[in-house]
Amino acid sequence: MADVRSIALGDNTVHLVQRGGASLLVDTGPDFAGAWETLREALGGDVPEVVVATHGHHDHAGLGRRWQQTGTPVWIGAADRSLTARPLLQSAAEREAMLAWAEGTGAPPETLVHVRERIESRRAAALRAAGSAEYPEDGVRWPTGLRYPPFEADLLVEGDGEVGGVEIVAAPGHTPGNVVLAIPEEGWLFSGDQLLPNVDPLPAIQFVGEGEELRRFPSLAHFAASLERLAEGGFTRCFPGHGEPFDGAGEAITGALSRIERRCERVRGSLRKAGPATVYDLCMRLYPRGTERRFWQTTSSVQGQLDLLASRGEAREADGVWEAR
Repeated sequence: MADVRSIALGDNTVHLVQRGGASLLVDTGPDFAGAWETLREALGGDVPEVVVATHGHHDHAGLGRRWQQTGTPVWIGAADRSLTARPLLQSAAEREAMLAWAEGTGAPPETLVHVRERIESRRAAALRAAGSAEYPEDGVRWPTGLRYPPFEADLLVEGDGEVGGVEIVAAPGHTPGNVVLAIPEEGWLFSGDQLLPNVDPLPAIQFVGEGEELRRFPSLAHFAASLERLAEGGFTRCFPGHGEPFDGAGEAITGALSRIERRCERVRGSLRKAGPATVYDLCMRLYPRGTERRFWQTTSSVQGQLDLLASRGEAREADGVWEAR
C-alpha cells in the first residue's frame, strides 16, 4: 500500500508519495521566504527520487530549480515547458496577443488602457520574481511574495505516463500541459489545481505556440474534458494542490462539472433571449459590477464558457460577435 505525507506550504499543499520502495513529490512547492527550509524539515530524511509538477504556475513549480540543485529531477507536462523556462509575458508576441484578445472582446477604450497597464504590470512582476535575490513583500496567500527562478525540466511528459507505480494522467485545461497523478487501485487522485475543495479555478486566457504560430488555448473546454475523463476513474480520495486531502473525490468532480454546466447555460440563455453580443457586452449583461471592477477575471471566465459552448456546437462567433446555435 502507498503512503502519503501531505505538507502545507502557505496556501499550497505538496504530497510525498512512497510506494514499493520508490518515492516522488507531487509539486515542487512555492518559493516564498522559508518555504524550502520548511519543506526539507517536514520531509526529514526522506528525499524524493523525482518531483512531478502538476503544472507550470509559480506556486506549483517555484522550487523547481532548488530541487534540481540537490540532484532531484523535476518533471512537467510538455506543453508547460515555456511556463518554467522563462518568465511570464516576456515575449512581445504573447503580450500583443493578450492585448488583441482584450480588444476583440469589444471593451471600450478606457478599459483597454487599464488592460495594457495590467499586462505590463504582470510582465514586470514576473521578471522580478524570476531574477530577484529578495522576496517580494506582497505576500497574501503565503508568508511573503513568491520568487520563480526559471528552469528547464529534466523530463517533459508527453501524454500519460508512470513513475514509481504512480500514474501520470494528462489533464490539459488549467494550463496546456497540466497533469494529475493517480493510484487507481487505491482510488487516490493527486489533483493539483484540477480539483480543489470549495473553489473552481477560473479559465485563463492562455496561448500556445511561438511567434506567428501563437494561438489562444481554449482553457475551459479542455478543463471540462479532463474532468469528464477523471469522472470515469472511480476516485474516492483527493489530494489537492491547495487545502487538506478530502474524501468524496467522485462527487466533487460531478459537482464541479455541474457548476460549469450551470454557468454555460446562463451564457447560452442570455444569447438566446437577448440576442448576439460581444464578450464584453455579454459580461455587462450578466455581471455588470464584476466586469467593471474585475475585467480580466470576468471576461476570461465568460470567454471560457463560450469556448466550451462552441466546442459542443451550441454557440458560434463571427467578427467578434457571439450567437447561440
